Amino acid sequence: MIVFGLHMLINLLSLNLGRIDSKARFTLASFYLRYEFTDKGPITIDELAGCLGVPMRECSNALNLLVKESILIATTALAQRAGRLKKSFRIHDDVVNKLGIAHLISRSLDVVPHLGVVEHLIKGPYIHAARPDVEMYSVPVSTIREVRTGAAVPNRTSLLSRSNRLLLAVLFAHADRFGVVNSLGNLDLCRLTGLEQISLKQRIKKLVEMGFIRRHVPGVASPIFAEKLKSSYVLNLNHRQITSGTDMIGFVVNECADEWADDVRYIGDVWFDLERWRNPATKHKYSLPELSTPASVLRLFRRAPKHAIEQLQFFLSGCVTDLLARHWEQLDIAKSDFFLGVRGEISAFFRKPMRDVKDASLLDEAEVIDFLWEMTIQFARVCKVRISRIDGLAWSSLNFRFLPNDLRLGYSCLGILLDGGAGSGWLLREVGEHAGPTKITAEALCPAELREKAGLLTPARATAD
Repeated sequence: MIVFGLHMLINLLSLNLGRIDSKARFTLASFYLRYEFTDKGPITIDELAGCLGVPMRECSNALNLLVKESILIATTALAQRAGRLKKSFRIHDDVVNKLGIAHLISRSLDVVPHLGVVEHLIKGPYIHAARPDVEMYSVPVSTIREVRTGAAVPNRTSLLSRSNRLLLAVLFAHADRFGVVNSLGNLDLCRLTGLEQISLKQRIKKLVEMGFIRRHVPGVASPIFAEKLKSSYVLNLNHRQITSGTDMIGFVVNECADEWADDVRYIGDVWFDLERWRNPATKHKYSLPELSTPASVLRLFRRAPKHAIEQLQFFLSGCVTDLLARHWEQLDIAKSDFFLGVRGEISAFFRKPMRDVKDASLLDEAEVIDFLWEMTIQFARVCKVRISRIDGLAWSSLNFRFLPNDLRLGYSCLGILLDGGAGSGWLLREVGEHAGPTKITAEALCPAELREKAGLLTPARATAD
């Protein structure tokens, strides 16, 4: 019954509630978690606000809006004595019916893997606006002004706002087992959270800076790709404000200290070549023959913004993951049918015919597809060699996902998330012939610099892009 109740919370967070703002939606979710479909009351607004963990004025405004929009039903208690007015509240029958219908057609429980996280984000009670390495177990307390110095002390420990908690809850409600979300566009998130577009972008940026979101790649509508691509997110299931210090998912960080870029070219190198070719501030103006990326690829992405290349990188990292997860043993064999399947997936990702946006001239489609295809296969093989050096992990039977790195940092560090590896992490540092794996009990204990290089965290300097 508990799991069923949480699944109904997911359906509630997925309902289109019209003009209900984020604070009212958070109050509604909190109300459901505590009382579900039963009447609550008679109770004063002050008492209900305390039960829901919402400030009294905010709770009052939210309840008024929810009643006005027929989301809640409020009944005034009869024959009250002098004192604060008491009411009974329950979820409106129309909403209950919509939730019942949603339950019949919604995703099964096994594809909503983070019910507990969603509950924690709504129910709290306290989630600090802190980086993932910071442990905070105390509740916010009022502070006092230092009498001698007159220095002002913050009134409370910084907490994650209820609107940000709601936004994270909606994202986790739509995430896969690794915390990846690529099914929600900005309009979808605004509709489900009651946030405006500008506010949504600011909040996502803040959540990335605090490490609640490992990586965010904005959506893009481009003539390069076969369809409009929605934003992609990788959520941090190991953030200490979500897990209370115990990792929910395993991880691997592989650092290669030697210069290995010549061994394999990947999408970061394409971005580097593209920047050198089209940047007018470059002292030496590079011509296409001087660059190692094929001319057709560079011309295709001539005017593409960085997040368009990141969308391609995100897609190709999924291809690498799929190759390793499904064909680990066969990956070293000469090209076979499944290699051709990867080529078909990459080809379908692009719109045809391919044209140079500058003069609309046709490009060599085969050159573009073959380059990305061969690069992806070669990179998957290099990844297999690098992570195979960790003893005790049966990669051919593991569920895992490779993380896309920041384009400017390259892949001297690899980041992999492991399903079913809660509380277990590995750091593999390669220097020449020596490769030393180290068991790490919590992701927060892995050096932040390495996590940034491996895609587990977004570097602070990258958030300004």
